[in-house]
Amino acid sequence: MSQENKRTYTIRLPETVAARVEKQAASSGISPTTLIQSLVVDTYMHPAETAVGGSAALSKACERLEGNAVERHTRLLFEVVKTRSAFLHALDQSLSEQAVDEIIEASEKTARDYIDRMEATEVPGNERIR
Repeated sequence: MSQENKRTYTIRLPETVAARVEKQAASSGISPTTLIQSLVVDTYMHPAETAVGGSAALSKACERLEGNAVERHTRLLFEVVKTRSAFLHALDQSLSEQAVDEIIEASEKTARDYIDRMEATEVPGNERIR
């Protein structure tokens, strides 16, 4: 959603509806609040799509949210790599080559250990995290 001013509303949902919202949000990898916000925004900003059918509108909203999640992930990954590069360059200027190499090796080992743990983690609805 855009950075325009926003208003806060508190709503109450029946348990059965809340459970469905939470299930849909979890399967899309987003928070229930983000799902509800997107559905409301889509209803009022894209009324033609919403009028076609609730299920189609929900599917389109989820597709947009998944696209946004991928875009956010890509941006975050870029920022991490850029920051790592700048950090290593700064270290390279102030520490010995051996010290920098040891830091890089330790970082790579930590990353490999993390990936191994993630690959071993089962995710509902997916075979494994890759």
